[in-house]
Amino acid sequence: MAEGEVDATQGRDGREKGDEAPGRLDATEVTRAVSAFARENPHVALAAAAGLGFLLGGGLTPRVLSRLGSFATRSYVKNTLAQAVGTLFDEQARAQSQLGSSP
Repeated sequence: MAEGEVDATQGRDGREKGDEAPGRLDATEVTRAVSAFARENPHVALAAAAGLGFLLGGGLTPRVLSRLGSFATRSYVKNTLAQAVGTLFDEQARAQSQLGSSP
C-alpha cells in the first residue's frame, strides 16, 4: 500500500513540475507578440497568412511540390553552371595574360 501511494505522489509531483516549466508558452503572450509583429510588419504578416492558408487548404499537393522542386533545382543548377563557366573563363584569361607577359 505504501509503495502504491509513493508512485502516485511521484506522478502527481512530475505533472506539477511540468506545469510550472519556465519555457512554457502563455497563449496571451503569444497573441500579443504576433499582434505586435503584424502591426510592425504588415506585408510579412499578410504573406505568412497567405502561405499558411495555402498550405492548410491543401494547396501543396505532390504535383505542385514537384514543380517547385524542379524550379528550384533548375535555378540552382543554372546559377552554379554560370558561376563555374565564369570562373573558368577568368582563369583562362589570367593564364593567357601571364603567358603573354612573360618573354
